Amino acid sequence: MSAVRRSLASLLFGFAAIAGSLALSGFWLQQTAFSPGHTRSNAAAVLDDTEIKTSLAQAISAATVAQIPQFTPVDIQSIVLQTASTGQGAALLAGIIGDAHAHLIGANDKPVQITSDQLVEILRDERVAIVPTFDLAVPRVGALSAMREILKWLVPIAAGLMVLLIVLGFAAHPEKPELLRSMAILFFGFALLLVIIGYVVPAFVVPLFASSAWVNAIPRLAGDSLPLLLGVTVLLCAAGLGCVAGGAASKRRDRWSQPIRRSSYRDERRWS
Repeated sequence: MSAVRRSLASLLFGFAAIAGSLALSGFWLQQTAFSPGHTRSNAAAVLDDTEIKTSLAQAISAATVAQIPQFTPVDIQSIVLQTASTGQGAALLAGIIGDAHAHLIGANDKPVQITSDQLVEILRDERVAIVPTFDLAVPRVGALSAMREILKWLVPIAAGLMVLLIVLGFAAHPEKPELLRSMAILFFGFALLLVIIGYVVPAFVVPLFASSAWVNAIPRLAGDSLPLLLGVTVLLCAAGLGCVAGGAASKRRDRWSQPIRRSSYRDERRWS
C-alpha cells in the first residue's frame, strides 16, 4: 500500500510541477511582455532598440517637415533620436510607446496617435503646434493577441490546479524523503520553464511572428527583466537543491534509526 501511495504522490507532484511552472512562467511573461503599463514605465528599454527609434523618428519627421522648412527630414529625425535617447525624452514618449505596445498585442484596437502637444515637447519647437494629430503606423499582430488572451485564462487555471495537486500530493505521501524529492522536482520545473517561457519565448520566438520594428519591443522588455528573472531562477534552483539535500539527510536518519533485526542479534549471541 505504501508503494502505491508513493507512486500516486509522485505522479501528483509531477503534474503539479507542470501546472505550477506554466502558471509562474505565464505570469512572468504576462507582466513583462504583455503589459502596456509595464511598457510605459520601461519605455527607455524599448527605445534602446534602434529600429523602433528610427521608425518613430521617420513618422514624426514626415508629419512635421512642412511646418519647419528650414529643417530637413534628416534634421528632424536627428532631434527625435536625441530626445528618445535620454531619460527625460523616454518619459515624454512613454505614453506613445505604451499605446503602440497595447495596439501591437491587441489590448487596444484604437489607432496609436501623436498629438500636437506631444510634438511640441518632443521637438521643442512651438511651430509644430499647428500640426494635426496623426496616426502612427503600428500593426496588430494576431499571434500576440491570441497569446495574450491565452495567458489571461491559463495563469489562474494552472495556479489553481497546482495548489490542488500539491495538497493531494501531501496527503498521499507516506515518506518524508520522497516528499522532499518531489518538492525538488517541483522547484526545478519552475526554474526551467521560467527561463524558457519567461525569456526564450519573448526574446527569440515572438520576433518571428511579424517583421514590424515594433515587435522588437517585446524582446527588449524581456531583456530588461532578465537580471531579475535570473535571480528568481537561482533562488528556485537553490530551493530544489535544498530539498534534495534534505531528502538525502532524512533518508540517512531513517536508516540509522531502524532497529536491528532480532535474527541478526541472535547470531551475534551464538558467537559470544
